[in-house]
Amino acid sequence: MRSSDQERGSGVFHPLDLIRRGRQDHTNLRPEKHRRTFGLRRRARSEFGADRIYFAVRSLGVHGRDHVLQSAFVDDRANVVMSVLTASPAPAAVMLGASPGDLAMTPLPAEAFEPMAEAVCHGATLVTFHRVLQGGLLPPSGLAAAAGMDCAWRRFNRVARQRGWVAPGEGILALSDCLALANLPLPSSEDAALRALAIRDLWLWLDAAE
Repeated sequence: MRSSDQERGSGVFHPLDLIRRGRQDHTNLRPEKHRRTFGLRRRARSEFGADRIYFAVRSLGVHGRDHVLQSAFVDDRANVVMSVLTASPAPAAVMLGASPGDLAMTPLPAEAFEPMAEAVCHGATLVTFHRVLQGGLLPPSGLAAAAGMDCAWRRFNRVARQRGWVAPGEGILALSDCLALANLPLPSSEDAALRALAIRDLWLWLDAAE
């Protein structure tokens, strides 16, 4: 069962048991060393046991001299594993856009977020919409810990070409376009957790469509 809309939209942590242990235990969340099976290197599955983790990252603008991002991760069962605000230094802060205004919580520094992202991503195949853009917003340690990454946008475009669907506007399908063409509900806001859930819905639709 999905988390409630209130939980999804709050912009704070919505983790499962792993993150509820508290920040003092994050050192215990480091991934296990790679194990070799029949000569092939493989990663053990994360403590979440998810084969896939669907994620979305959105910019909330500039707060002081930091760029604030919301990152959200959803598992196979549509649980919101984690939704968090993070801040990283933005040397060109003045050029990044307007301030996000009053934040409901203080964003985590990037170095505190890294072990959390690594634990969530470890051993799972990541799925997002626009793999290069979104993947570039995750900590490198999280990407390195994942088993791989798939792109819902690329996969949907392949199905759209097969079915003769024409992209609206400038010919670039947005997530909302893909959901509409697939007859799937649109997220009620730009909240990253809602977008991650929508990406999961789209991916499962593609599983049935192909």
